[in-house]
Order: sequence, then structure tokens, then C-alpha cells
Amino acid sequence: MTRSKIGPLALESPLGDRGSNVFRALHLQQKAHVVVRVFSVPLGMTPESKQEFADQLESLKALRHPGIVRCYGGGFDAKDAYLVYELMQGESLAVTLKRRERLPWESVLDYGLKLCEALQKAHESGWIHGRIRLDKILVSEDANTVKLSDFRRGPGASAPLTTAQLAYSAPETLVDQPKFNTATDLYSIGAVLYHAITGQPPFIGDTPAMVKQAIIGTSVAPVASIVFDCPVWLSSIVEQLLNKDPLRRPFSAASTAMALREAQRRATDGMGVAEHVVSGFSPLQLNTNRAEAEKALGRKKKKKRRLDDEDGYDKPALLEQPLVLVGLLVAAISLITFLVWPASEKTLRARAQTLMESEDLGSHIEARDKYLFALIERFPDGDSALWAKEQLESIDMENAEARIQSNRRFGREPSTEGERKYTEANRFEQFGDRVTALEKYRGIVNLLKDEEKERPYVNLARRQIAKIQSNPPSSTEELRRFLMEKLDKAEKMYLGGDAIGSKQIWDGIVSLYNGNKEMLPIVERAQARLGKMKN
Repeated sequence: MTRSKIGPLALESPLGDRGSNVFRALHLQQKAHVVVRVFSVPLGMTPESKQEFADQLESLKALRHPGIVRCYGGGFDAKDAYLVYELMQGESLAVTLKRRERLPWESVLDYGLKLCEALQKAHESGWIHGRIRLDKILVSEDANTVKLSDFRRGPGASAPLTTAQLAYSAPETLVDQPKFNTATDLYSIGAVLYHAITGQPPFIGDTPAMVKQAIIGTSVAPVASIVFDCPVWLSSIVEQLLNKDPLRRPFSAASTAMALREAQRRATDGMGVAEHVVSGFSPLQLNTNRAEAEKALGRKKKKKRRLDDEDGYDKPALLEQPLVLVGLLVAAISLITFLVWPASEKTLRARAQTLMESEDLGSHIEARDKYLFALIERFPDGDSALWAKEQLESIDMENAEARIQSNRRFGREPSTEGERKYTEANRFEQFGDRVTALEKYRGIVNLLKDEEKERPYVNLARRQIAKIQSNPPSSTEELRRFLMEKLDKAEKMYLGGDAIGSKQIWDGIVSLYNGNKEMLPIVERAQARLGKMKN
């Protein structure tokens, strides 16, 4: 392609192999670098195709998640259509593996979790990727961020796949009437994880036909049989994802993420396969039965006692003896009494306290629903009523923080004014500006203290105020010194070759303090450095 401009964008260089239709580009008005995918087909020739493209474009713009490359928009230029995406500083997973051959299983497990969370968001929004493979997964320069790229409608309508691309396709997509759904995306994720851990795709061949035949008719070698240090938990999940029967793969991206988290926990705890199998329910499916596991653990099977003696007559069965029957009746009555009789205030508090001592939010919610509400309702004037109310407020604060983290993670806007203001104040605190953070936390308390629905955020703000005041910042002058130190640090990072780190600091100063007149000279310096970096 010889053209150098499309729409408002100047095409700079192709990204990918020769003949790629993906370009690094510069938005001429905004002076911002982006990625452009050009579709050299006459989509703009009919009103129907234009409308179809426009509808897809709006859906793509609405698909927002930290693990999905963001689409900014697109349009038509002559007979070409184009889509504009964010430019991520990094490389594709294909390039990473070409350079490193394979990755540590710990890194792959982390990538798998992030990809499944992104895929969960896409599936919930009605999107099926259909083309997940190494070149569609982007990894940031610091290797901490991984994103899925190239969501498009009509996954089965793409050009014939090469031998390398075919290796990540699910069996049901290679038949005469291919099916693309959530299960096919999960299979492709499994193939990607397999390649990243072992250094090779699950199925290989010299021609597309050979690869296709292997995918449809050959069993995959377990990851753990190739990479010996890979935990059986992770190996088992990859095998499930690569199951040829879509119904035997994990139910969804969410359930896959749950299994990956458990695999991470099991590997960290050092639990063996046998212990896991006999421990009960798990989203992990292992090809081991309970009897084999108990044998591996050395647990002996209990022998049944004989009910007849050596004289040849049957002894009375244990449950038929009068004393035993009486004892069982007394035990049953005691149990019923225990279950029906209301627990005392002391018992309710003790049970709630046990659950609250856990660090798990689920346990705290269980304490709230089972015991704390009961304490306040049944003993409103009791010694534990105030304590129970304090615990309920603490749980509400935990829930609010979890909601904030979830919204940040999935790119959702705050749901209430309190959440929005607390998120903003917390951003200043995370940046290191305790002066402005303290001011904004106080503003939350003063403005929203009488709003019942905002109480959790008000309490969170009060908590942070107390935390900051335990070592209070001195004045606005301290903020000025702090920001000057940030500028100096960014300059040193830039001169040392860390352009990304320095840009993050300058961006932070501009976005956080652009309206602060007292900090205007510092903001202008940061803006100047950003402008110089772009030029």
C-alpha cells in the first residue's frame, strides 16, 4: 500500500509482516499516535454496508476493559474503511515467544487470568473474538499488562489461515459448517497458554491440512509431560480448555478464571494431587478418582465388622439395642433443641467475631447476614449492639472499596457521587500528594455526611483523613516541593532512557493539577516536556 494518509490520520509505518493492513499513524489534529487497521474493500459502496460498519463501530467503542485494546472510532475514506485503536507500547506475544521461546509458567498463569477476565467482559457484551492467537495478544514493555486486540464481527469470514495461525483454532471451526462461540474462544486461549508454557503449539504440521487433521483427530500431550516444573493444576486446566468436545471445556471465561485462581492457590500452598481429589468440590477436573487418591495418601479402607459370632447365631444389630436407641433419641432431641433454640447474644457475637477475624470479604458478609443483623434486631440495647453496628459499617466500607477496584478494573464509571469523589481523592493520594488528597477527603465528609447511600465513602474518607493526619503534611509549600521533586525524578528517568516512566509522571501532573493556579508553572513545565517528547 503506497498511500500515506487516510481520513485525519497520517500513516507512518506498517505494523506486522509485509503486506500488513495495520499501521502506526499520527492523528494530524490531536498530534497523538494511534494504530489504524485498513480494510481495502468497497464497504462504502452501499448504504447497507455503511450502516453495518457504523453499527459495529459503535459496539467496538463501547467495548471497554483494561485487558482489551481500546477502539477510538473509524470511518470511510474513498473505498476503504478503517478502525482506529490505542497504541500500546510493547509487542505481540508472538514476537515475545519468538525471542524467548517459552515463558515461565507463573507468567503464563498471570497472563491467562488477565485474558480470561477480558474475554469475560467481551462475552458478556455479546462479542466473540474467533481469532485469538499469539499475534492478537499484546504485551506491554514492562510485561505487566496483556491485552486482546482485533475484535471484529464475523469471525468465520476472514481469509484462509496459514499453518501457524491454524494451530489455535478449535476443532468445531474447521468443519464444513464452522461454529464460533464462547467455547471456541476458550479453546484458543488454551492453545495460547500451551504454546507459551511449552514453546510450541499443541498441534503442528508441515501444511494447513496436516495441522487441521491433528487438531481434529489427535490427542494433545499434557503440558506437565513437556515442562516438568509446571504444576499439575495449570496443566489440567490447559487440557480442559483443549478438549475436542466444546461441552467438556470450562463453562465460561469466568469459570476458567476461577479455576486459574485456584490453580495459583494450590500451587502456592503446595497441595498435592491426591490431597486435592479427596478434599471435595473444585472447578478443576483431574483424571484421578477418590479411591486412587486415598491409596496414594496411605488411607486404609475401613473393614466392615461381622455381626455374627463364632457360635453361629446372629448378635443383635447395634441399632437394635435398647440403650443405643434411647441414646440416639436423646441426641436427636438435643440436636433439634440446639438448632431451633435462638442463640444468645454472647453466642451470636462469638460466631460473628470468628468470621470477622478472617481476611476474606465473603466471611465478613456471612457474619453480617447470619449474626450481625440478628444481634441488632434481637438485642438493640445489648452490650454488643454498638460493636455490631461498627462491624456493619466496616463491611460496607470493604464492599465500597471492592466496588471501586472492580469498576477500575473493568473500565466502568463510578456509580455514585461519593464513589467518584473518593476515587478522585484517592488518585491524588496514590500519586503522593497528601495535601490535595486530605483537602478532597474533607470535602467528601462535609458535602456528603448526611447522604445515607454515600455513608461508606464518607467513612472511607474519614479513615484516610485520620491516616494522613497521623503524619500530617505541612502546607501548600510541601506540595510544591513534592511536585518539583517529581519533575526532577521524571527528568532523570528520561535521561536514563525510561521514557515511559517519565511520561507517566508528566501526564499525572498535567491531569491532576491542570486547574490549580498555584501549581500552574509546574504544570506548564510538565506540558512542555510532553510536547518535546512528542516532537
